[in-house]
Amino acid sequence: MINHICTIEDIAVVNLCKQILASVTSVYRPVTLKELTPLVDGLEDYSDDLESLREIIGLCGSFLTIREDTVYFVHQLAKEFLLRKASDKIFSGIEDIYHTIFSRSLQVMSKSLQRDIYNQRAPGISIDQVQPPISDPLAVARYSCFYWVNHLLDCTRKNTIDNRKDGGSVDKFLCEYYLYWLEALSLMRSLSSALVMIRKLENWLQVSFSTI
Repeated sequence: MINHICTIEDIAVVNLCKQILASVTSVYRPVTLKELTPLVDGLEDYSDDLESLREIIGLCGSFLTIREDTVYFVHQLAKEFLLRKASDKIFSGIEDIYHTIFSRSLQVMSKSLQRDIYNQRAPGISIDQVQPPISDPLAVARYSCFYWVNHLLDCTRKNTIDNRKDGGSVDKFLCEYYLYWLEALSLMRSLSSALVMIRKLENWLQVSFSTI
């Protein structure tokens, strides 16, 4: 199946399939089609064309399947094979994938999150009274909201030093979008997850600066 992907005549499609496999292998849970598009370079153009996106994922051999617009491995063994036997064919480097997912997660959240994203106009409303809009503006950033910190911590490359500096990508995101991020997690009934992630960030910064 790997060899079949590599023999596709369109090199751009081959590279896209490899990136999709690499990203789906690296995420912490199965992702929806809308969550996947901002995480993979070249898929942004398909954010409003899910049918074409399904066709592209279908070119990834029989590794992946789509159920209710969520991308799964056909079997856990397929994921283990890609990690252990074929990583040199789909990964340019596992660190690159971790860093790409982290950085693109910040990008999609920065583009998507905003104050009163559900347009409730009632700050004191109970979460039980909140109904997501039919076209949920959080759908594309849901995975990123939950896991961007995890992917940051997965990065051990030296160039992540810039992320922890004042004015670095993490600093900028927290300064500009921290409250919007908390609001998004609250709307997803997962505000407690923010506490866990902030604690992880604090520990990461302490360890990072002690080694600089």
